[in-house]
Amino acid sequence: MLGGCLSQPSPEAHVVTIWQPFDATDQAALDHIVAAFERTHPGIKVRMSYASNDLTSSQKLFLAIAGGVGPDVTFVDGQQLSEWAARGALADLTDSFDKSGLKPEDFWTPRWKESTFRGHVFAIPWGADPNFAFVWNKDMFRKVGLDPEKPPRTIDDLDRMVDKLTVVDKQGNITTLGINPWEWSGANSMFTWGYAFGGNLYKEPDAAHPLGTVTADDPKVVEALEWMAKFGRKYDVRKVNSFSTQVVGIGNDPFYAGKAAMRLLHVSQIKTLHQYAPTMDLGIGLIPAPLDGEYPNGWIGGWSLAVPRNRQVRPEAFEFIKWMCTSDEATAIEANEMEQFPAYAKSPVFGRLSKDPVRGVFYQILAHAKHVRTLMPVQGYYMERIGRAMDEVLYGGASPREALAKVTVDVSKRLQAVSDELAMHDSGGGGHRQ
Repeated sequence: MLGGCLSQPSPEAHVVTIWQPFDATDQAALDHIVAAFERTHPGIKVRMSYASNDLTSSQKLFLAIAGGVGPDVTFVDGQQLSEWAARGALADLTDSFDKSGLKPEDFWTPRWKESTFRGHVFAIPWGADPNFAFVWNKDMFRKVGLDPEKPPRTIDDLDRMVDKLTVVDKQGNITTLGINPWEWSGANSMFTWGYAFGGNLYKEPDAAHPLGTVTADDPKVVEALEWMAKFGRKYDVRKVNSFSTQVVGIGNDPFYAGKAAMRLLHVSQIKTLHQYAPTMDLGIGLIPAPLDGEYPNGWIGGWSLAVPRNRQVRPEAFEFIKWMCTSDEATAIEANEMEQFPAYAKSPVFGRLSKDPVRGVFYQILAHAKHVRTLMPVQGYYMERIGRAMDEVLYGGASPREALAKVTVDVSKRLQAVSDELAMHDSGGGGHRQ
């Protein structure tokens, strides 16, 4: 990737350039972060600008790196880290981290693992997304005779409640739905329910498999997809999706409108929930799981801060990264204005967040979750293949076991190819992946 780079322009003294992926709704908070940093670091100026990130290729950044004009600091999603590091897109921050006084245990463990690759530090964790909370509409529970204070604890409980809460009209169309279990884009739903069922979609690196092992066909993951397939046959996957997507505008979302009784909620949706359903009698708890599954359950994602490979790790840049990820002031703005949980486990904001009736549930997930999506440098391809396998099962009637076994084979081949390329590079026989 970095072969043939243009000469890198000299950085402007004491100016740190940063590319961030957030939309206009977070601009004020980002401005507050920059102002607070410059106030406490009077010798350094920060120039933060928007750059889209599609969680796969991020071509704008890669082209900038190849052209020698990348920013001093970039955001990188945790799931991208190992892939970007394997492609030679990120600078090694190990030395800067070791000198910083920070320790791996200062951060939530899954997020720290997402910021390293092959024993080296390539980013500092900034945010920590607890995925997901389970919410229900208590009034809808009451309407069908369910106890609103007793949400489903097991998958069997959930199935029984969905049956009572789902209403179909004379034409066979769904008018009220218990839950849409694959509402969160195929791959995210597969990771979520796969972990809840007690499965693992990958094994962490070891001596025999230094980049990890693909385990999409873990029996418990297969069981989770079999459950979703059974759900799709019973309620008709196309009618479930039609019900969930036929409305226009966030305010008409079936859950906010009182037409869907339960859902998986992301922390970023708390604000919209309060905006569009302010009077809802809401229940919030943890995702149901089989008795032999994982409970409490969940996985953690989030953004990190890194330095593009073609940039020197300047002291000013690393100071900004450290301050933004760990300072009391920056993590407070992150939590209070951006509705993000800090990856820095020692942030004082958790004293308040852990006691909040809604955010406290997300804090429980954060405190107990041990999973991320994967720690392998084929994350984008893996996510795409899982999503395709789910479609084959839900829409085409494919066998969950066979579909996930094919994912394991295909992604393992891709992972082996990356491993071979890295081994060649380590031995001096070639460059980074293109």
